[in-house]
Amino acid sequence: MKLIAIEEHMSTAYANQAIMEYLQKQPIEDPKALQEFGRSFEEGLVAYATNPEEMQDLSEKRIQYMDQNGIDVQVLSYGDANTNPDLLPPEQSIPLTQQINNDIAAAVKAHPDRFLGFATLPVSDPEAAAQELKRSVTELGLSGALLLGTSQGHFLDEERYFPIFEMAASMDVPLSIHPSMPSETIRKEYYSNMAPIGFNAIMATPGWGWHMEAGYHVIRLILSGLFDKLPTLKLISGHWGEFVPYFLERLDEAVSPVVGNPLEHSISYYYKKNVWITPSGMYTWPQMQLVLAEMGVDHVIWAQDYPYVKGDAQAFLLATPISEEDKEKIAHGNVEKLLKLK
Repeated sequence: MKLIAIEEHMSTAYANQAIMEYLQKQPIEDPKALQEFGRSFEEGLVAYATNPEEMQDLSEKRIQYMDQNGIDVQVLSYGDANTNPDLLPPEQSIPLTQQINNDIAAAVKAHPDRFLGFATLPVSDPEAAAQELKRSVTELGLSGALLLGTSQGHFLDEERYFPIFEMAASMDVPLSIHPSMPSETIRKEYYSNMAPIGFNAIMATPGWGWHMEAGYHVIRLILSGLFDKLPTLKLISGHWGEFVPYFLERLDEAVSPVVGNPLEHSISYYYKKNVWITPSGMYTWPQMQLVLAEMGVDHVIWAQDYPYVKGDAQAFLLATPISEEDKEKIAHGNVEKLLKLK
């Protein structure tokens, strides 16, 4: 079975260094709280530990890993939530994202049968981000873009970010909405004072918090009327939809009768039409079963979330009690249609 994994991450030493140097120069409101969160982060993320070599390798070792774990193609994206280029001001983030995208494109060109790529964008300058998306697709041959959650504390439903989505819709390429670090306020109010200290970070990020935020992000985009303006826009949501598929009926029940609701359709209408869902390495049958029931097989695509999750990427899908035709759709057919692959 051919398998295309669509949420497979990379980073670069130069981007990590540039971002960390910038952050070290910024004033810190509560140094003690930040230090505690950093220690909590180190103690809490044991299950998803990775190393720079894995993230930065875009050649033989990564391909060897793919061969050993049943992955024919990885869709590469800059997915280091701790060193998001969008943390930088536009004068730094624009050239940095261009360089990252050039490197992703170079890896795709060097191994066209094994890699595809999603661009990273300087979201803090939406017009520049839209143009970088256009360049990445039309000149570099990338297949869409990955957005790392909120942009400097702002949700992407604000009007100023519309050019990014408009550009994606005009070129018919998907945007993947990926979790990112919750704000300091959210971390303090919701994810602190737990024991052991590692619980604070793990619950703020992959244990719970960033999935809630990423799912809420998609709902806010729907509520903003984005899909009435751009009915062909396509989004990708990982981790079985970041909680949203489990609440579609509730959302419809609560939102539809709201006085002044300007949406042309229900929440579930837009979600099932405009969103594609991946497991992001959460290979669990109850969640998959619900997502298939809510979304239908044609809106499910595969992902491992490498290198945060590693191992056999085919075994779980092959063992699921669904038809061989549906397995083939999920493994490669659906994403081939979504990305218009030959």
